[in-house]
Amino acid sequence: MNARPRLKSIPVIMALFLPLMMTVLLSCAVNPVTGKRQLNLMSESQEVALGAQADGSISAQYGLLDDSELAAYVEALGQSMAAVSHRPHLDFHFRLLDDPVVNAFALPGGYVYITRGILAYLNSEAALAGVIGHEIGHVTARHGAQQYTQQTLMGVGLMVGSALSETVAQYADLGGTALQLLLLKYGRDHERQSDELGVQYASDVGYDTRDMAEFFRTLDRLTPPDGRLPSWASTHPDPGERHVTVLELSEQRQAAGPGPYLTERDAFLQRLDGLMFGPNPREGFVRDGIFHHPDMAFRFPVPAGWQLQNTRTQVAMMSGQQDALVIFTLAEGESEEDAAGRFVSQQGMVLLDQGRVYLGSLPAVRTLVRITAQDGSTQVVMSTFFRHGDLLFVFHGLCAEAGYTTHRSVLASVPDGFRTETDPDVLQITPVVLDVVAAPVAGTFAEVAGRYPIPAEAGMDMTGLALLNGMTTETRVERGNLLKTLTKP
Repeated sequence: MNARPRLKSIPVIMALFLPLMMTVLLSCAVNPVTGKRQLNLMSESQEVALGAQADGSISAQYGLLDDSELAAYVEALGQSMAAVSHRPHLDFHFRLLDDPVVNAFALPGGYVYITRGILAYLNSEAALAGVIGHEIGHVTARHGAQQYTQQTLMGVGLMVGSALSETVAQYADLGGTALQLLLLKYGRDHERQSDELGVQYASDVGYDTRDMAEFFRTLDRLTPPDGRLPSWASTHPDPGERHVTVLELSEQRQAAGPGPYLTERDAFLQRLDGLMFGPNPREGFVRDGIFHHPDMAFRFPVPAGWQLQNTRTQVAMMSGQQDALVIFTLAEGESEEDAAGRFVSQQGMVLLDQGRVYLGSLPAVRTLVRITAQDGSTQVVMSTFFRHGDLLFVFHGLCAEAGYTTHRSVLASVPDGFRTETDPDVLQITPVVLDVVAAPVAGTFAEVAGRYPIPAEAGMDMTGLALLNGMTTETRVERGNLLKTLTKP
């Protein structure tokens, strides 16, 4: 190999890189927060379009909380800070997701999401304002667009991986560049900047963001003993000692301004009274190897050792070796035959077999198709289409074609075990909710809260309940102090 570069290769190199160089030269814009020019390959209009495109998918996947009063409260609080942010002209949207995980995140263009899970662990309006302000900061500082630019220039691209290649993507509800940006965890500089902006925006509308710092302490205590982080870590790095940093930022901010800086603890807690806590069993739960869905009155088996993820739009189960997958979701069509026909007619599908089967007494159509991936590997999909009540459903069982003989029986066993739910204990199950009470006596948290039994379904002990209140079991509680307890209506 001749290591000396050839002169005639220069025009080729220029031809390859000139478009990118021109894009770079034309894509330097002023960052709204820093006021400095910054390379950005995503325009503001593209940010807005991406956020809007993904918003519908996120709302469908996680579901919006069915509490118009609480949702309006979060929206109003968010808009008050958006108005004093560095991009007040953006049309911000604040969504309250019906999801039990402790999380909050934002998409480019002004879309901010708060889960009911994180609401349950917040203990004042000031803490909520700090969290929302932090997410607004990611938007105003254009962190998502910067992540996109960095990944594009590195040639990495924004690709969502899966255990079964791109085959799974045909059945996934979440997709697109904006959603894939959520997989790119922000670095320390972005997080620190958003912490600073969260303190700034919340302080500017009159909140004591020291409560935001206390919430980071709660997040730190939520870390399980094995070192795994709570769901917040899917879009944020380890909270670590960030409560110290935010506390310092808050004190600096308050030293520079007269205040007053409010916490609004009692008013906030009263708003949380009756809020569902943890997963909603009405929308599906697993017991003794069976997935039950009380609201839709059905059940089906979960293969031993398989992991299950339940969302509003689908139930996904993956084998322990991650070499097989079953997805249960709604199907499109007028009948099971029509739904099967639509599915197998898609481009890239090769029909291997089709026939009628019965799931107990329910008639169904089962198909087997082959899909060839871009790398030449082949997967097979066993799909079972059927009607339950007024809705059409489908089970898609996926695995590599080479492993079909091994997985065939288990892929078939899940839909074959589908039945109408008739157990009254399942059909009448209710979720755990927050019950905000005034302490009837003074004492330690454990002494006072011990008067209110914790439902077994909550999966929580007294230490966990104290953490839910931002306390420890030994924290002093005065008579009349509001506390979050758990109950079943």
